[in-house]
Amino acid sequence: MNAPEVSLVIAVYQRDDFLTRVLTSLLGQTFSNFEVIVADDGSGPAIARVIDTFQGRLAHPLLHERHDDDGFRKTIIVNQAVRRARAPLLVFIDGDCVLHHRFLERHHRRRRPGLALSGRRVMFDRALTERVTVEDVGTRRIEKVSYWWQHAGRIDRWNGFYLPCMHAARNLRRHDYELVGSNFSVHREDFFKVNGYDERIVGRGLEDNNLRARFLNSGMRVGTITREALQYHLFHTADPMPHSRDFIATYRFVDEARTPYGIEKK
Repeated sequence: MNAPEVSLVIAVYQRDDFLTRVLTSLLGQTFSNFEVIVADDGSGPAIARVIDTFQGRLAHPLLHERHDDDGFRKTIIVNQAVRRARAPLLVFIDGDCVLHHRFLERHHRRRRPGLALSGRRVMFDRALTERVTVEDVGTRRIEKVSYWWQHAGRIDRWNGFYLPCMHAARNLRRHDYELVGSNFSVHREDFFKVNGYDERIVGRGLEDNNLRARFLNSGMRVGTITREALQYHLFHTADPMPHSRDFIATYRFVDEARTPYGIEKK
């Protein structure tokens, strides 16, 4: 078996129904030489059962990295998953984001050393999320604008058009786009250069702001792949960000490039 060219890291917590739809969207990807590593932040056994049902249906075996549930610890479990990654390109998504059939193709095609690429999501409302079926995903019905137009916000609607011709223009002047943890890619070497996520950041929020700041501090660029690597976010409620003002001030904007509290420990 050839080595994978892309390692797709999927951060999950519970919601096996969502993961089923996400993995279904991987079956029809136009780019197929990828491995999947599920970064499980302490879910119950249902997640493992879903992973088992998809074994043998992709080019490479699915891997499952899990630790016990002790609150939101995405930084830790994603770093743990990346340690197992074999491909030179890392792509990161969340387990509530169904992928357009060209999603991995576009991330792979636009890859460059020293460049992180960040996309956006079409945010589905609750009513549509409750109606999305596995068949809708497998037949690509979910990708039709008419399917979700009335169930997405105004800005999200424009993020749902597949327009790869705009890539050069959107990246011509800016090299410091915001980083969205549910849709970004980076070379494995560049992720290790900054030592991955800072594992002192637990609780929802800030982990992507901190990573972006360190990418930029290391001399990397952060570009956009919006309207090209499309994904569809399934609705769910979320806890408020728990961090204090002092914590935010400490970790959102930093001067360092490499954290000592990441993938590689001293």
